[in-house]
Amino acid sequence: MSEGLSKLTITSLADEDEAFELLINPESLKLSRKVKYTDDKTQGTSADVNRFEGYAPSTLSFSFILDSTGVAYDKTESIEDTIESFEGVVYEYVGDNHQPNPLKISWGNFTFNCRLQSLDYEYTLFSSTGEPLRVKVSVSFVSYVTRVEEQVASDKSSPDLSHVVTLKAGESIPLWCYRIYKDPSYCTDIARYNGLDNFRNVKPGTRLLFPPLVRNG
Repeated sequence: MSEGLSKLTITSLADEDEAFELLINPESLKLSRKVKYTDDKTQGTSADVNRFEGYAPSTLSFSFILDSTGVAYDKTESIEDTIESFEGVVYEYVGDNHQPNPLKISWGNFTFNCRLQSLDYEYTLFSSTGEPLRVKVSVSFVSYVTRVEEQVASDKSSPDLSHVVTLKAGESIPLWCYRIYKDPSYCTDIARYNGLDNFRNVKPGTRLLFPPLVRNG
């Protein structure tokens, strides 16, 4: 593989330092979207009328290979250790949050905020002593929306629309507070809304929500 080839990476939305990068990219991704309808039967007829109810959460599924033989790549970490690192990001229960991590899957320009839905291992190669050397991992994820995003989406009729901004290099939360609210002092509120410890040194590419804000006093 080329050194410049983009690798699929799964990152914790709670802590960007917690991430797992695939050394062998999946051959494909399957993204599924579903629309929910209710069947209402019109009185006096036998026909069902499908009425739009809403959108079901999107799902993303794919498979990838973990290999500790050293043939596919120059990494000879044991399969058990690699799986432990992987599950530490996507599967383990986080006591502080009382749930597994919300995640961001990124691969090139593709991103998907989600939670793990299912995880299967198929062991396909073993050493002469029975040590697993290669495993096929099949995963599926369900889309994840923060409470703030959900609130924004449910308030579509509001004339004071919220803003979703992806920071570019050289931009900052105070800059966007000035552009949207004409008041950079809202930066602390925006950091809190987006689950950030502070408004400084936010990395380019970070997606931020700027909802309508009302201060007391």
